[in-house]
Amino acid sequence: MDTPHASFDEEFTWKGKAVVVIFPTSFLFFTALNRLVSHYTPEKCAGYPDRWTAYVISWLHAILNGSLALVLTLSGREWVESTPWAFYLHCMSAGYFAYDAVAMGISKEQIGSFDIYLHHILCAFFVTASQFPPCGQVTIFVLWDYLCEITNVFLHGRKLLAMLGRRESTLYKRLNGLFLVTFFIFRFFPQVFVFVMLNFDFWFTAQLPLLCYVISIPQQTIVVLIGSNIAYQIVRRSKRGHNKVATD
Repeated sequence: MDTPHASFDEEFTWKGKAVVVIFPTSFLFFTALNRLVSHYTPEKCAGYPDRWTAYVISWLHAILNGSLALVLTLSGREWVESTPWAFYLHCMSAGYFAYDAVAMGISKEQIGSFDIYLHHILCAFFVTASQFPPCGQVTIFVLWDYLCEITNVFLHGRKLLAMLGRRESTLYKRLNGLFLVTFFIFRFFPQVFVFVMLNFDFWFTAQLPLLCYVISIPQQTIVVLIGSNIAYQIVRRSKRGHNKVATD
């Protein structure tokens, strides 16, 4: 499927339709998945069922989104290219982020943190808005940003094992190592690459309008800082031999 290049109005229309259809569908899908997963809470997690459910769904989302982002990136004709599928993938994730923010907000358990809420609000609303005309150029970098979900497969996997009391297991330690390795390959470097390319397109090629630059750069900076903070916290806690269940 070729990317619509015709006009401002056409791009606004097809992206608007994508948001209206995919965003709520994704929100409802993950809400239904929440209900399903909540019926299968392990005995060891009976004291914090919402936390278990949240991490399982986050893990499943990471597998789905990360796999699609990798396939779409590798199957593209160029390293960076504009494709409607990138925006569709973002709309699916935006629906998930909105669901997750609501689920954390209504839970009686203390699940979310400030940086997680900030990340979800940023991705669900501001990143979506920043891809509409005249900032359609931003969409070409979406797949690179979503490669970070590959890292989250191992991040959330280790959280689930921690909740099951398996912090000392070989699998947990391997997931820890895989998270740190994939963090640099699929999260840190791709997100820094997007940051650099946004600057390049504004300062050197003039393909990115000033409005889009002002909107996108703070967002990308926050995304990079949040990811780096997650990795830092995990390394710090690993060194301290932290034994509190599912705090990271």
